[in-house]
Amino acid sequence: MNESQSIDLQILQISEAPTAYHFVNGSICLFMTHKNGVEMPMGQRSVPLPPHSVYLFYDQKRSFDLAFVAKKNTPLCVIKLSIDTLHHIIAQGTDELNFSQAAIFEKEQYHHFEEASTTVKRCIHEMVENQNNMLLKEAKKYAILDDYFNASRRQTAYKCPFLNQKENVTKVRNAKEFLIKDLQNAPTIKELAKEVTLNEHNLKTGFKEIYGKTIHSFLKDYKMSKARELILRREFQIAEIADQLGYTNVSHFIDAFKKKYGVTPKKFEMSLV
Repeated sequence: MNESQSIDLQILQISEAPTAYHFVNGSICLFMTHKNGVEMPMGQRSVPLPPHSVYLFYDQKRSFDLAFVAKKNTPLCVIKLSIDTLHHIIAQGTDELNFSQAAIFEKEQYHHFEEASTTVKRCIHEMVENQNNMLLKEAKKYAILDDYFNASRRQTAYKCPFLNQKENVTKVRNAKEFLIKDLQNAPTIKELAKEVTLNEHNLKTGFKEIYGKTIHSFLKDYKMSKARELILRREFQIAEIADQLGYTNVSHFIDAFKKKYGVTPKKFEMSLV
């Protein structure tokens, strides 16, 4: 791997005094918290990064300084790589990107929050506890990238025979696209199966194999990720966001958001001021 394809790993120590991080245009950065969360001041607002979370940030054109603060000393792991390096990693065998990460290739700026997987949590813990072990850290950064960007790695080693047929895989992927096409009127599993001409059993089995989640869990997580994105844009009221995501009862949306992120949508919005 040449210099343009290098992968940089840093473990920053965040405290009450702002810690600066220089973001270089064209880079993809993964900011990963450990047991404690941190906050990222951005102008007049502050974006919280909860414990055990991953924040992906990409900007094709702009370079600028980011800052992080925390109420007590806490580590923040940062992996930086170029878009070309990500292409290189994919070419080496990553057969399918996580649905949310594929959007990186389509936009000039992109950011995405999600809870760290079990693998990423373990890698972060081992790196934080062994910061002087360079060989371990080198291995763990590749393990993190492999787990985060390679959707198929999130499954068990077992491969469903149903997925050996390329046509079936295509149908399951089409089902995912149809599922998130209109969040206000998300289809039922029966409607999904009919749309992609699969029986319900094969659709549910294939979906779980490819995306690592049930259809219901996938849709719920997608809606929560979208909700956070819409709140960060500060263009809509909470009730409007709930409606856009297909919640007929705002309280159900609030409960789902709080269960996912630990705060209500309103408190999350207020933390940005």
